[in-house]
Amino acid sequence: MASTDESVYKGNCHCGSYRFEFHLREHIKPVKCDCLLCRKQGYLWQFLLQASIVVSRDDGHMVQYNSAELQHQVGLSQLNLLRLAHIPKFCSKCGSGVLGEHLVGPLKGEKLVNLRMLRGLDLFKLEVEGQDTSTSVGQLALNTCGACYCGRVKVEITAPLLDLKLKEDNCSICTRNAWAGVYATTAQVKLAGMENVTEYQFGRKFMGHPFCITCGVHVYMNVYGPPKSVVDRLPEERKEMIRKNLDLKPVNIRVLEGVELEHLNIERSEEGTDGYEQDVLGLS
Repeated sequence: MASTDESVYKGNCHCGSYRFEFHLREHIKPVKCDCLLCRKQGYLWQFLLQASIVVSRDDGHMVQYNSAELQHQVGLSQLNLLRLAHIPKFCSKCGSGVLGEHLVGPLKGEKLVNLRMLRGLDLFKLEVEGQDTSTSVGQLALNTCGACYCGRVKVEITAPLLDLKLKEDNCSICTRNAWAGVYATTAQVKLAGMENVTEYQFGRKFMGHPFCITCGVHVYMNVYGPPKSVVDRLPEERKEMIRKNLDLKPVNIRVLEGVELEHLNIERSEEGTDGYEQDVLGLS
């Protein structure tokens, strides 16, 4: 039972196969890490030194990825390997990164929980208040090539980044995935290594959320939209809007090499999580 001087939060991966209570004996103090994996995943960490987790459900989908195991595969230098070494635990069903431990760097040895998994938090506000462990931001880079952390899934956008729509919102899946998207057309996106992803869908399944089966990084989305039988009954202007949406291939800006989100004009929208707890988690 929680003591009177601690706060209790409910948390879970998106699909709900891993659920927990987060008992915190201090104010939430989100920390961002500058290592490559944390940047690609947009983790917002909370130390577990003054907190504890009580797992209420575990369907066995949580997997652990040790970034140090891939030195020989991706050609990392020993210096970069040490700087990036990090052990995350993510759900192999939905791709949510829940827990982590860093092997080196400012967060070395710390047990951490990703605050993006907690329900009922204003993550946009937490990001502003977060304590950044990164070094000073360099010159703005607009690279249009990127990859997941382990390098098995690669992407290239063939159009200038600033000519495309950049957007993020606070819906249940984008919050957990720290999704900040660049919305290019299918013809403007080149993908490689798609055989190395598994796709997560939920609800009406209008969207697909693939992630690397090895490192858990979300590189792109798939747009499916409503069934053709539904589209055929819509007014022509709605059909045209759907056709345009179906031609999109959203890419996660965070995976683009050297791109700093802080220097981009990314549109934010308040989508909210209405219906998520009932429809996906089965809560009343």
